[in-house]
Amino acid sequence: MANYRRRRASSWRMIAVAVAAIFVVVSIAAVLIVNTFLNKIDNDPEGFVETIPEIYDVPTESLVHEIPKEEGITNILLLGVDNRNSVVASPTERSDSMIILTIDEKNKKFKLTSLQRDMMVYFPSSDNIHKINSANAEGGPLLAMRVINDTFRLNIEKYVLVNMIGMEKIIDLVGGVPVEVSESELKALNAELTMINLTFKNTEPAAYLEKTGAQLLDGRQAVTYARIRQYDDDYHRMGRQREVLQAMLDQFLKADLATKTKALNEGLPLIKTNITNDEIIQLGIDLLPMMDATIDQMQIPTSGDFREYSGTIWMNLCDYNAMIPKLQQFIYGKTYDFDKVREIPGAPNSSISLPSSYEKKILETAKPDESVDPALTSSTDSAATSETSAG
Repeated sequence: MANYRRRRASSWRMIAVAVAAIFVVVSIAAVLIVNTFLNKIDNDPEGFVETIPEIYDVPTESLVHEIPKEEGITNILLLGVDNRNSVVASPTERSDSMIILTIDEKNKKFKLTSLQRDMMVYFPSSDNIHKINSANAEGGPLLAMRVINDTFRLNIEKYVLVNMIGMEKIIDLVGGVPVEVSESELKALNAELTMINLTFKNTEPAAYLEKTGAQLLDGRQAVTYARIRQYDDDYHRMGRQREVLQAMLDQFLKADLATKTKALNEGLPLIKTNITNDEIIQLGIDLLPMMDATIDQMQIPTSGDFREYSGTIWMNLCDYNAMIPKLQQFIYGKTYDFDKVREIPGAPNSSISLPSSYEKKILETAKPDESVDPALTSSTDSAATSETSAG
């Protein structure tokens, strides 16, 4: 009987050892697979030094109120550039799209906040206003994050950069994305496709859409859909960008293992980021319980908090102090006290008029067929303009 117990105990030990051995082998294989994928991500762009140009690399402001930071809430800046000479994104292109991705583990939600690219902002140490999308061109993603943080009192430290043409390949890898196309969008998309197909003569041209309504778009069709704004405006375009991103995520999550593997294998090299491999692994672990999370959406500027000017350049003059609490509420679910940011000349509630030198520059360079905002010709109130809803 004792021998039986010893043999039985020995058998269980052997089984336990075998299970442990299998677990170790599987774990090692999983790590190797993960590392294989992670090593494809460009988080050390060759020839690109992650520094802010000296002219803008000045100490941050001394603030009375702390910048919000909540456990379980991570903000990552998504930058889309439109470098048509390559599928790989350049770190020093104007950012055609800027989206703050919020990972809210507490409430199991993803949140996307689109930033309109023509908003005028201050760069560090500069008294002149610049378009927010030029920050990436002037100093890469680090300056883009610095400008966005200074403007909205945020603490974004991580970015992901992708070329819009690279996005075509990623969307194709997940099998395309389902989109509802209106009549106006159909006409604008097909017109834009003509130009895109001519630009990339060495690639397979995308087919024109033949119908409206729900349909599956391939990579080029989907990216073109996300870029169009001729028939409406940039605010609707931001909505289309978020729609394509969400559809791409949905397609990836429901794809089979072979499709997921191929998408990761070929799509990850098209991405540049400063998120380390260890951080990506931890993010993946944290995100596992959120794979069926909802996606909330917001766009900046918010209705009533900006004014548009058009001349040879088109720009948005924003009341950021009015928008900061709204963005805080969206990201964190509550508001915080914050140090006011510098007023943008000519923006709603701004005590500063648009400088006369700036008005003169716009008026002198405006073409005869371009409309110049009447406020720019007014000597009494250069800040009075028509206000446009964010839609």
